[in-house]
Amino acid sequence: MPRAGKQWQHVVINARCSWLPGDERGFRSRKHRIHSSGDYKKRPPPQEHAGLRAYHVGRSGKRIHFVLEARVIIVATFVQKMRSLRYRIIACSVGQEHLHCLIELSSSYVESKRAVGKCKQRASHAVRKMLPGTIWSEGGQFKRIKDLGHFHNSYGYIREKQEAGTVVWPHRDEENWIDDPSLGAIVMGIGRRKIRVFARAQTPASERKRRPGSR
Repeated sequence: MPRAGKQWQHVVINARCSWLPGDERGFRSRKHRIHSSGDYKKRPPPQEHAGLRAYHVGRSGKRIHFVLEARVIIVATFVQKMRSLRYRIIACSVGQEHLHCLIELSSSYVESKRAVGKCKQRASHAVRKMLPGTIWSEGGQFKRIKDLGHFHNSYGYIREKQEAGTVVWPHRDEENWIDDPSLGAIVMGIGRRKIRVFARAQTPASERKRRPGSR
């Protein structure tokens, strides 16, 4: 388990404007001052916090979605930056709007947040030609691993239980495409089947927006 002064954590980072206060999928404000009655699995009533939701949608910027090519770059850059900071990271995944990772961070929340912030900044810089400007929501969720069972569940969730189109990196030798690009980046397919992507990744047609006038 963790080394002295360290703590394994399941970190979740949202893309910019992907989960606003009053979200229909449920939400929690800082320090739980406002807390919806449901979550993304069992959603609260649509009218709940409708005014709050409308307020934040009206004042927020453009919602960010990561195309597949960006997901590959973000995963690789985030992992490499975290390693350069001397933290152990054993799994990372990026979908259209979220990043999940399992990292042995400092027991200090301030230090952990600083390290993750540096990785977010580096990943944002790596995809700035595709996604200029701010791509991340502020902060993130830092879920401390409680025991060995929690550790394995979190690792399995990041590695195996992501939606189709999510780019996944586990530390296992046979799946470690960051250190061995010849393996091909791993993309989750339908039914949680793993697909290997080589060379430049292309966004699936189902995720591409149609241009005006196209059929």
